[in-house]
Amino acid sequence: MKDKKLLVIDDEPNFTNLVVEYFKMVGYDVRSALNFEDAINLFRSLKPDVVLLDFSMPMVTGEKFLPILQSMNPLVRVIVVTGYIQEEVEEKFKGLGYFGFFEKGGLSLDKLRKKVEEALNHS
Repeated sequence: MKDKKLLVIDDEPNFTNLVVEYFKMVGYDVRSALNFEDAINLFRSLKPDVVLLDFSMPMVTGEKFLPILQSMNPLVRVIVVTGYIQEEVEEKFKGLGYFGFFEKGGLSLDKLRKKVEEALNHS
């Protein structure tokens, strides 16, 4: 699984640290960015297969950031991660081509891993 690259873009350090440590433990090449600038630099250098993108970040929100990522790599699979309800995310991201949605509330790292694996296996 080491050849599968995951980028976590979220402004909550506790969340990103937890997710990064978990995915490293199960064999992923995973990195995280807490802000827009770091996310762009890591996206360019890591060339991730899957991005976990926070819905609500300061300065650049997820729905504005997603098209930027897609313009850099149209094949990247983005999973929107948020504490908001799914309907709100679907409304904001309608037509933007994100792969999936994952709710932070009651976070299950195993379920998140299954969602990431779905994205990796999606052709």
